[in-house]
Amino acid sequence: MVSAIRYWLQATGLTSVKTETADGKRTSRFEQTEFARLLMDHDPFIEDEGSLWFIHYELATNLNQSTTWSWFFNRFGVRHFTQDMFLAHLQRFVDAQGKRKIAPNSLEKDFRCFVRTYSRSADRVGHLSPEENFDCPLSSLNLLEYLPRTKSYRTLTPDEGGLPELLVAYALVRMRARMPLMSNEISFRDALYAEGGPGRVFNLDPEILFSYLVRRDENENKVLSFSRTAGLNLVTLNISDHLKVMELYYSTVGRDSGSV
Repeated sequence: MVSAIRYWLQATGLTSVKTETADGKRTSRFEQTEFARLLMDHDPFIEDEGSLWFIHYELATNLNQSTTWSWFFNRFGVRHFTQDMFLAHLQRFVDAQGKRKIAPNSLEKDFRCFVRTYSRSADRVGHLSPEENFDCPLSSLNLLEYLPRTKSYRTLTPDEGGLPELLVAYALVRMRARMPLMSNEISFRDALYAEGGPGRVFNLDPEILFSYLVRRDENENKVLSFSRTAGLNLVTLNISDHLKVMELYYSTVGRDSGSV
């Protein structure tokens, strides 16, 4: 269990590992990240749903430590799928990386863990008593649904208002930091389809993402501007530090009950 906790803390960006050498021995030291510090300062018990969205974003974009999660949200691109389809696509992706051979049963374990992260137990196995319910907190984001008739899954788009607007801005700032160009502008297409963008990671369709960007542009906190002239939809980011977006979220969530 200690190993599992250590893994998930790293996969969700809450800890980082520092390797040190003393007396000829290498040791690893785990440190709290700035991301974790902000969560602990503002929402130590993860009671605000926005905190779950922040954690989901970090998990779904950590290709090195949560490969299956990152692959699913950023590369799979299939809205309705079965276990066999999921595993076939994942196997091809893993093989294409060419690093090392992954056994099929390891991928199956990843699949089971992944669907338990986002789908509710009651959907998969029927009604459960509270004592038997071990749902991951991220299942409350309602991003994945199990369809018992066909024994398949489908991704869900968050209801407008269910995903805080500043989380869309957070994703754009994080995505922009990974892009090679220095411009602070992002095309609407990239916001919708690029890896690490809000369209991919939050399962947003074009209409809902457009609506989010329009509302964010009209907000008094000018985190971003959205230009819709001459048929060219461009997002201009006015903040380059994603931690400042987090700070802004927590400073406003108490004031207007999370609709920020």
